[in-house]
Amino acid sequence: MIVTISNEYGSGAVAIAARAAQALGYELIDRQLPVVVAKRLSVTPEEVEAGEDTGRSVGERLLTGLELATPELAAQSAQEPFDEELLRAVQTAIREYAARGNAVIVGRAAGIVLGARPDVVRVFMHAPRDWRVARVVESLGVDERTAGGEIDRVDRARAAHVRDWYGATFGDSRLYDLSIDTRTFGAQSSAALIVAAVRSRA
Repeated sequence: MIVTISNEYGSGAVAIAARAAQALGYELIDRQLPVVVAKRLSVTPEEVEAGEDTGRSVGERLLTGLELATPELAAQSAQEPFDEELLRAVQTAIREYAARGNAVIVGRAAGIVLGARPDVVRVFMHAPRDWRVARVVESLGVDERTAGGEIDRVDRARAAHVRDWYGATFGDSRLYDLSIDTRTFGAQSSAALIVAAVRSRA
């Protein structure tokens, strides 16, 4: 089985995905993707991540400690538009990891790339904006204005990426098998919901 994780920025998806992967005994696919893509494009992982993070100020870069930047962010940069070759490389890497089975894949529109399949559980995590802002402020020690601005920017970028490259609407319930409000359920229960969904599907 494969679990794909899509999320609103600041909803705690990476930590929840890690909990679910550990409970299932699955591989967590998160930071490995830039390495795989870098090898395919004959560049360094740092160059891949820099391409995903183009145009951010020093202050904004502090926020990457919460969740990895995703390729769609580069689509919003006037300095360096999203590279179609990078998009194809990411899609290929997602399909290769999925072919191996038993993995939790975070971000990169993996749920859309793989589509509705009996061996895939597509998860969307969301939470109210004010809760996400407070979480970023507490976790990273930034002010509310900085946290809120970054949350809005990343959410817009993700929505634009899904719309422009896949003709879909970010957060559309038809794209997912399970939608979780992470404020309501918290990290432990959110992970448990994912585990239950996988076991039910299996």
